[in-house]
Amino acid sequence: MSNNVLIQTIFDKRLTETKTLQEAIDVLFEMNLIDIGELAELAISKKSGIKQCSKNTPGIDLVSGKQIKHARTNPDDLGKVSSLKAYISIKGITAPILAVVTERVTKKQYFFYFPYKSFSMYYGNTFSICFKGNTGEPASGWAWDYEVDSFEKLCAMA
Repeated sequence: MSNNVLIQTIFDKRLTETKTLQEAIDVLFEMNLIDIGELAELAISKKSGIKQCSKNTPGIDLVSGKQIKHARTNPDDLGKVSSLKAYISIKGITAPILAVVTERVTKKQYFFYFPYKSFSMYYGNTFSICFKGNTGEPASGWAWDYEVDSFEKLCAMA
C-alpha cells in the first residue's frame, strides 16, 4: 500500500489490484489525474527531437520557440450536452501553439498548429475548439482551419 495519504484515500483497496500499465493509465486519465499538458510537451519534444525549455521559461515550451497545449473536450452545459468544447489557454502567449485535443466521446486525438496571428485578436484567456455533443465529431469553427493531419506532422512543425 502507498504511504501517500492522498493516493490511499482516493484508491484505497484498488491499490492492490493488478493492471497493465495501459489499464492504469486509462484509469488515471479518466479521473483527470494525469498532467496532460506535461504529457503533450514531453511527447512532442521526444518525437520531434526538440528540447523542452526549463519550467521557468515564460511563454514557450520548446527551445524552438513554440508553445504546446493539450485540451480535453468538456460539455458546454452540464444540464444538456449539445456540444463539447476543448479550451486552449492563450493568456500571455505570443508564440505559435502546437495543440493536441483529446475528444472524450470517441477518444480520438486531433492536432493543430496555431500561428500567433490566428489567435492574437482574441482578448480573452482562451479560445475553444468545438465538437458535436452526442457524437464527438468535429463541429464547424475557425480553429479547424489549423488542423494538422497527424502527430508526426505536428512534431515536424516543432
